[in-house]
Amino acid sequence: MAAIDDNITKLQADVSAENTVIDSAVALINGFASQLAAAVSAAQSAGATPAQLQSLTDLSTSIESKTQALATAVASGTPVAK
Repeated sequence: MAAIDDNITKLQADVSAENTVIDSAVALINGFASQLAAAVSAAQSAGATPAQLQSLTDLSTSIESKTQALATAVASGTPVAK
């Protein structure tokens, strides 16, 4: 019985650690996406054209797509395809 209790305690700790990692990744991704959006907005206010900002717009679209793929993989418990 003690071995089962030890395994349950370890499993709980592992799940807690994984949740911390996931929460940190979400915060990092969302923070980066917000900073990118703010930079694009500031550049537009300063007169940058859509053509000048295209690479940043493409990057933002890619981040959104990969974030969704990651969220879907985490929700389904499967690894993200590379």
